[in-house]
Amino acid sequence: MSLNKRYFDMLGAAYDVPSEAGQFDAFLEAAMTYFFAGSDSGDLAEDVPRHDGDDDMLETHAERISALVEAASRREAAFAERFHAVLDISVRTGQVSGNAAASQLTGRHFPCALDDVPLDPAALSEIRRVMRAATFQAQDRIILASIETAQARACLALIQRPKDSEDLLHVSLSYVDWSAGLMARLGEAFGLTASETEILEAYLGNLSQKDIASQRGRSLETVKGQSKSILRKTGCARMSDVVQLSASIAYLMRQLPERETPPSAELWQTPRRSLSTLSRPGGRELAWYRMGTGSRPVLFIHGYLQGPFLTQAMLAGLAAGGIHFIAPSRPGFGYTSPSKSRTDFDRTVVEDALALLDHLGVERISLCIHQGGSSHGFRIARALGDRVGELLVIGGGVPIDESIHIAHMDRQTRFAAMATRHAPSVMKMAMSLGLPVYRRRGTRAFLAAQYARSKVDLATLDDPELLRVQSEGLYHAVEQGAEAWLRDGAAAMADWSEDLDAVTCPQTWLQGADCTIISAHQVADHMAHRPGVDVHVIETCGSAILHTQTALICRHLARLA
Repeated sequence: MSLNKRYFDMLGAAYDVPSEAGQFDAFLEAAMTYFFAGSDSGDLAEDVPRHDGDDDMLETHAERISALVEAASRREAAFAERFHAVLDISVRTGQVSGNAAASQLTGRHFPCALDDVPLDPAALSEIRRVMRAATFQAQDRIILASIETAQARACLALIQRPKDSEDLLHVSLSYVDWSAGLMARLGEAFGLTASETEILEAYLGNLSQKDIASQRGRSLETVKGQSKSILRKTGCARMSDVVQLSASIAYLMRQLPERETPPSAELWQTPRRSLSTLSRPGGRELAWYRMGTGSRPVLFIHGYLQGPFLTQAMLAGLAAGGIHFIAPSRPGFGYTSPSKSRTDFDRTVVEDALALLDHLGVERISLCIHQGGSSHGFRIARALGDRVGELLVIGGGVPIDESIHIAHMDRQTRFAAMATRHAPSVMKMAMSLGLPVYRRRGTRAFLAAQYARSKVDLATLDDPELLRVQSEGLYHAVEQGAEAWLRDGAAAMADWSEDLDAVTCPQTWLQGADCTIISAHQVADHMAHRPGVDVHVIETCGSAILHTQTALICRHLARLA
C-alpha cells in the first residue's frame, strides 16, 4: 500500500472519531499501518517521512479534528444534562425549584407552584401522597410520569423524601428514549411477539389500555389479552412492574437518549495529598510530593503512568526503612507549569529538580528512577555530579535503538515510540483524539489496552488498590492535556547515551521479565560489563513492578538511602 494511501486512510479514520468515539480504535490501527505498512516486525516502513518538528498540514487537520471532538463532547454533555431534571418541592408551601435541565424539560421557569409543573395527574397525585406522609419515606418510589407539554414525553420519576429534611421532597426525572433498537432488544429479552412489543412500547409511552386499543385499531379485549401475555412472559403481576423492569434494563443497557455508552464516572483529577509547590522563574510553579514519613530523603523520578503515587505497602516499607521520597512532577505533568517550549523541556526538568533540592537544603542524595523517567533521572544525576549517592532504577529504559528494541515492544508502545521520534504531529493527533475516548471508557480500559500482552500486568487491574494508583498515575500524566506526554516521550526517545555513560555511581536495576515496554534482557545486555552496575531481571513481573515488588524495592531503598 502506497504512503499516500496509508496517509489518507489514517486521516479519514481520524475524521470519523468526532462522530463516533468507537472509531478511535480504527484510527489507531490506520496510524500503525501508516508507520509500519502492515508489518508486525516493528520495522518502520522505508517510505515514512521523518519530521524533526511538526508537520504543518497534519497539525492543521489535528486542530480541526480536536475542535470537532470537543464540540461533540459539549453537545453530548448538554444533551445528557437536558434529560436529568431535578425538582425540589417544599412540603410546606408546595413551591418547586429546579435545575436547568428541569426548566428545559418542562418548559417552566422556577420557582413555581407544583400545579404549574406539567406532569400528568397520576404523577402529581403520587407526589402529593408522599408529601402528606408524616415521616420520611424509607422506600424510594419510581413511577412512570408524562411531561404534558407540546411534545409529550414519558419519563421515569424517582420520588425521595430525605430523612434529614422535614420540608423537602426530591423528584428526579429522566427521559428514556425507547428507540426501535431498544424496543427490539427488550422484546427479544422478554420473548415477546412483535405485536406484544408494540403494546409494551405504548405502555412505556404512558398510554392507557383504551388509548392503546384506539391507537392500534384493535378491540379493548385484544389489548387486554396481549397485556396478560406480557405479564406472564415477564413474570410481573402488574403492568407498572413491567414498566419499571423495562426501565431498569434500559439503564443497564445505558440507552439514554442518543448515548450508547455513558461517560465514565471517574473525575480524572490528579490527587493533591502530600503535594507542595515551589515558585520558579518566569511565573512557573513546580509541584512536588513528599511520600513517606522517614527522615532520609530519596529523589524519586517518576515514570509515565505509575508515579508518583504509591500503594500502602510501599508507604509502609518506606516508613520501616526511615525513608521518604521527594517526587517532583515534570513540566506539564500534574500541577507543575509547562516548560516554555518543547526544546527547553529537558533542561527545565533538570533545573527544577536541582532547585527543589537546594530549596530543601539537600546536599547529597540518592535517586530512585522509574520507567519513562529514566532519561531525566540520568540527566539529573549527571548534573548533580558528586552530590549523587547511588541509583535504584525500577523498570528502567535505555536509549532506544530502533533496530534492536522496537520489535519487542507492544503495538501501542511501538507506535508511540515511532510517532514521537519521527512524526510528533501524528502522536499529538492520537493523544488529542484518544484522551476524550478513554475519559469516556475509563482508566481500566486504557490500562487494559496498554497491558494487552502481559498477563501479570493485566492481573493488577483486578486489585482495587493497584488499579487506583495506576489510574492516579494516568491522571497525573494527562492533567494538563496531551502536550506534556508528547514532550516527555520525545525526551525518552532522544539519544541520551552521553548522560547514561557520564553517571558512574553505583547502580541497581530491577527489570520485570514480562515488561512489554522494553525487553528486560535487552536492558540487561545494554548495561552489562559497566562497573558498579548490578541488573536483576525479576521473573513473573511486568511493567507494574513498582507496585507489585514493594518488599524487594524497599530493601534496596533502605540500603541506598
